[in-house]
Amino acid sequence: MRNYILPPYFIIILMIFFTVPGIYASDIENGYVNLYNQAGELYQNGQFKDALDMYESIIEKGIKNPDLYYNASNAAYRSGPLGRAILYLEKSLKLAPSDHDVISNLAFLKSIKKDREPPVDNVVVAFLSGYYDSININSAAMWSGIMFAFSLIFASGAMFLRDWKRAASIGTVLLCGLLFIFSTGIFIHKLHKFNTVTAAIIMFDEASAYSGPGTENTHIFTIHEGTKVFIERNQNSWNLIRLKSGAGGWIQSDNMEEI
Repeated sequence: MRNYILPPYFIIILMIFFTVPGIYASDIENGYVNLYNQAGELYQNGQFKDALDMYESIIEKGIKNPDLYYNASNAAYRSGPLGRAILYLEKSLKLAPSDHDVISNLAFLKSIKKDREPPVDNVVVAFLSGYYDSININSAAMWSGIMFAFSLIFASGAMFLRDWKRAASIGTVLLCGLLFIFSTGIFIHKLHKFNTVTAAIIMFDEASAYSGPGTENTHIFTIHEGTKVFIERNQNSWNLIRLKSGAGGWIQSDNMEEI
């Protein structure tokens, strides 16, 4: 369990200060801090359901914080609902993708849920994918800004240097330029994914997928609590979802909750 709230911070890119929208709540008002601490005391005393209810009351106020989600997940796991525990860890991971505690807990919960994740055969691809997933939007933007600033600094310095010092400065500019392009590409892709890809967690024991938005259509497969799905589109009270394996189907939207 964690008893602190990370402060907000700003990123620099292309020499302009701006805040990535929707990443962290600016702060938790004093009333919410008290609720947060009370929930922690309930958790420490073994009152996990009451702690979960209190954490969720803060979440329902629109507070977005990785530690809040992390603690809510622990309380959910201790009090029973596996799907809710996975949901809150996924929410925490979305805000803090390099948090090793969150990654470890999520791996454990995925190992005990009924539906298993499809294995990645290529070790190199698995490593690169894991490393890429651990990069935060803010950190990618920060490195983009830093490399851009360094490129300008060394480019300016090269104008006043001679011989090998000038060559070294130009080489550094090229290196920083490449890193700027690389980090900016990651930032743009991460931000696009953050704003366009909608993922959800199945919250009930079972959810049936059909070939169309209605139970009169052909039943395709059944998935279970805690499974992560990607929502492609919705129609009435049905969502067309895609699994990580590539399989897809229509599932009633009430069976899932968005991350």
